[in-house]
Amino acid sequence: MKIDDILFSRRTRQNHALEHATFTIMGNMDPSLSASARSNSDGFIIFGDVDLGLLRRALDEALERLKAGEAELAIHPNCGTNLAVGVSMVTIGTLLGMASSNNRTRVASATASSVAGWMAARPLGEYVQKHFTTLPDLAGVRVTNIARRKLFGFTFIEVRTIQE
Repeated sequence: MKIDDILFSRRTRQNHALEHATFTIMGNMDPSLSASARSNSDGFIIFGDVDLGLLRRALDEALERLKAGEAELAIHPNCGTNLAVGVSMVTIGTLLGMASSNNRTRVASATASSVAGWMAARPLGEYVQKHFTTLPDLAGVRVTNIARRKLFGFTFIEVRTIQE
């Protein structure tokens, strides 16, 4: 077992890759798409009212393209991983800057460190996606069910997958 499988299960990482590829493809098909999603070991949940026909076409294409080796589809610029890494980097930068013993340079150090953290956030977030939170190897993965649900006026869609 590898360290990245301990942090995030193989199935969750595969579903996260499929989620990203599906959203990339849906976004190209419908640039006005407004939805978000969260992956788990059983598939992923889309928060938003997405056309099921569009979703099915995008899922099929995403599976096909990831299985054909288009691993870059597993990395998405709007992933929550990028946000989490960004917030962490800015926080660490600010804390390091505030640790300065010189009161005159503390604010400047904190600002410079925060900006450096912000600038490193996206490339580092994409690195974390590539190596820890997604897995584009979808051999044997297939979609078993797509179901639209409504709860308290909110629409969400469950996409279920299995690995054979």
